Amino acid sequence: MNKSIIIIAILAIIVVVLASFLLWPQPTQAPNPNQTPQVVEGIEVFTPKPNEIIASPVKITGRVNGGGWIGFEGEVGIVKLFDANANQLAIGFLTAQGEWMQKEINFEGNLTFVSPGSGTGSLVFYNENPSGDPARDKMFTLPIVFQ
Repeated sequence: MNKSIIIIAILAIIVVVLASFLLWPQPTQAPNPNQTPQVVEGIEVFTPKPNEIIASPVKITGRVNGGGWIGFEGEVGIVKLFDANANQLAIGFLTAQGEWMQKEINFEGNLTFVSPGSGTGSLVFYNENPSGDPARDKMFTLPIVFQ
């Protein structure tokens, strides 16, 4: 009897440890500043353009049209601003403009940040993923230049 209880306890511990690795949220990594911009189906950024000079506050506009980029509860995702050393300077929501339950949705967002001075950086867009399934996470990187 004691032997079977010990075996069951060990198996339960193993299951809990494995489940925690699978369910624990993974940290979002900052982009590599030397990385070329990604072309991702489903998102188009109107402003700013790649390698455009930006200053705070910066208005971001664009459109999502499928490919894992959807609207949910009035948002289509988030955007993070990083400097050339992958330090996060700002984070903002991408708000759907109009009816968010359509396949094609225009969005906008604003970021206010303290400029690191001159240099390069990147805007990294993350899709709205209401399922929570990491396989459905999408990311798009847009290089920018600080004023």
